[in-house]
Amino acid sequence: MRITNSMLFNNFLANLDNINTQLYNTQTQMATGKSINNLSDNPTALSQVMSIQNIQDRFTQYTSNINYANSTLSAQDTATKDISSVLQNAGSLVVQAANATNDTASNTAIAQQLAAVESEIKNGANTMFGGNYLFSGFLTNTAPVQNITQQAVITSSNNNFQITTSKSFSDLNQLKSGAYSISIDNSGNLTIKQNGNPVPISSDGVDRSFAGGNTLSTSVNVANIINNGGGWFDTGRGVKIYIPANGSSATFNYTQGGNNVYAGDSNNLSIAYSDGLTTPITINAQDMLYQQHKILQSNNQLLNSSNNPATAQTLLTDLHLSNALGNVSLQTGQTISITGTDHDGNVVSGSGFTVSANATVSQLLNYITNLKTKEVLQNNKVLTLQDGLLATSATTLNSIVGVNSSITISLANTNSNISTTFSAGSTIANVLSFFKNQGYSATISHGLIQIQDNSTGSNNLNVSIKTQANGIPVFGLFTPISDGAGEGFNSSVVSATMDNGHIVIQDLRGGASKLNLSINVLDSNNKNSNNIFGVFNTIAQGGGINIFDSFDNAQAAVLGQSVNQISKATGFSGGSTLTPTVSGYYTGNNSDQWTFTVTSTASGGSTSSIANLSSVGNSAAITITNSSGVSLGTIDISVNSHGRFNISVLDSSGNITSTILSAANLSNIKLPDGLTLNLSKAGVTPILKDGDSFSVTLTNMLQQSITNIQNSLSQVDANRSVIGAYEQRMQLAQTRINNTSLSNSQTLSNLQDANYAQVISNYEQEITIMQALMQSFAKVNQLSLFNYI
Repeated sequence: MRITNSMLFNNFLANLDNINTQLYNTQTQMATGKSINNLSDNPTALSQVMSIQNIQDRFTQYTSNINYANSTLSAQDTATKDISSVLQNAGSLVVQAANATNDTASNTAIAQQLAAVESEIKNGANTMFGGNYLFSGFLTNTAPVQNITQQAVITSSNNNFQITTSKSFSDLNQLKSGAYSISIDNSGNLTIKQNGNPVPISSDGVDRSFAGGNTLSTSVNVANIINNGGGWFDTGRGVKIYIPANGSSATFNYTQGGNNVYAGDSNNLSIAYSDGLTTPITINAQDMLYQQHKILQSNNQLLNSSNNPATAQTLLTDLHLSNALGNVSLQTGQTISITGTDHDGNVVSGSGFTVSANATVSQLLNYITNLKTKEVLQNNKVLTLQDGLLATSATTLNSIVGVNSSITISLANTNSNISTTFSAGSTIANVLSFFKNQGYSATISHGLIQIQDNSTGSNNLNVSIKTQANGIPVFGLFTPISDGAGEGFNSSVVSATMDNGHIVIQDLRGGASKLNLSINVLDSNNKNSNNIFGVFNTIAQGGGINIFDSFDNAQAAVLGQSVNQISKATGFSGGSTLTPTVSGYYTGNNSDQWTFTVTSTASGGSTSSIANLSSVGNSAAITITNSSGVSLGTIDISVNSHGRFNISVLDSSGNITSTILSAANLSNIKLPDGLTLNLSKAGVTPILKDGDSFSVTLTNMLQQSITNIQNSLSQVDANRSVIGAYEQRMQLAQTRINNTSLSNSQTLSNLQDANYAQVISNYEQEITIMQALMQSFAKVNQLSLFNYI
């Protein structure tokens, strides 16, 4: 191959261009101190540099977030510390108020100081930072604690209905703002509806918030008020209604409000402090001054088809749970069964949720929040055999202690009354079959018979099982353990959401909730199959304590206003047929529990332990003891020759404190300390049995206020701990970011920064190569064929 001058020249130019490029890059590195100055310098290293710089930019934003969080948390810590100090002082004031030797001037001064303390707590809850309210959730422009005008106005009435506002019982929520209707049927049942739907209200209009809790009902019988010419009924939900003697319907508008109500929302402000990590940085005044509502959370994390935590929009058929036992999933056509109890312990009822191809988690959650309750009755006497063993479905009636004759079963509901008789040789299974044939579920477990209405709502189911000969309730009383008229799970008091793949059920009603829930997937035989949802554990326990109501109650008690509470009486425990109710206002100085026990009975029959008070000449005695077992007195009841009840109330020394002649029923028995006892129940033969008892809890609200203030102090301090935990989390996040950022900076330096000594060496080497190249070219350029001739 012939090498021409042109080829030599082109080769020289190529080498010269390469060395010039290298020399330029080296000079650039010397000028910038960076090893990478162009995209082509080192593509692999440049990609690493850009990735690390992106991380560093995110760290800059996270650091800014953390600095803001720390400032916010510091302001919250100061505010909660001040509130905690004020609550401690308030507790001391209420303890002083409980001193019975205080004169009127002292009590008035204490009440004024309590009002000032209440105002300080309100100001602390309304603390602002950076122009925003700290404790209002997302409503940062709204003061969390406000005095908002509460209004209730009759808009139409066919009679003389009246309405006024009242404080909600503290274990119940206010009515929502809106329009409502009132109706009373021919039986005296009052119903309040909004948009055509019944609204649960207090079942008896008596506030038992701090003494056993209130029970709600969608229908309340007010016939006694109507028969007495009219009167006021407290719904417990923020309004009182005056019911006229001839009233049947009315409408009214209601606006939420009241003294020191929470006007924020239930949310907490959050910040992102790292990739994929977000944390709340605030609490709200409702969390701080009320005990949190009860919250249940499933312990299984549900995943979607992409193996990410499921959301409310995830299809049910896409849900799965990866675990050691394999992949659990839902199939189209399967039934999801929800069982449990509502706030009052009532049994939750529903036909089950059927999984369809398009059904989402959101639809299931909506189904849960609208479940209703079933009516369930249970006898209150454990059925035992003569050898002491518990009765079962195979047990014959004559084997049960106390049953030596045939029995009569009476079952009454809203639509019908049915009675039947079984011989002494019949079995419990025969008895259960009777109820099943009427459409009810009936079982016996641990000696107790339970009857469940399979329809939702209340149909006033009543059951009695007595001996045919003398009408003695040997099976005990069948009392409701679940009220079909209860709230159930409706969306105004229960929320259901998804949180990072976990189902979260929150009880929005205050009070000591009994909320409980289980979600099961049924197989083809309607039995529990794989439970994809997991166990629902309590992650926060409700209490519903309103510190402002506690201060109001304390001030009222100090000023001598009666705010004490009497709980609902428990039912008799065995053979007695009467249902006791205790009413009035407790005037005692100490919280207590009184127990009423049948201590002696007499009858004309052969069984001396039972008194049938429908028979002339029979009598019974009920003793009253306090929580320390000290006798407070005795109620003597006897039936005179005219069939009337002679009732005497004796003190612990045997002195008669009051004598009542009741012509028709065992009602309005006046007891000490403001209590009134009513033992009558329409249509029930009055029978008392030795040893049967019931109790009532008596609450002195001044003492209760001390407890509530202490609980609120604990709640505030617990939230201070939460704030401290958030601060610690921020510190740890900042330390991690600082350490990672430093490591990234070192990596960037290794990738980007030039080695100056190496660069100088390269520069000198490249200059030498350049010079050699030029000298070589000069010599080659002088060569000619004539030099070799």
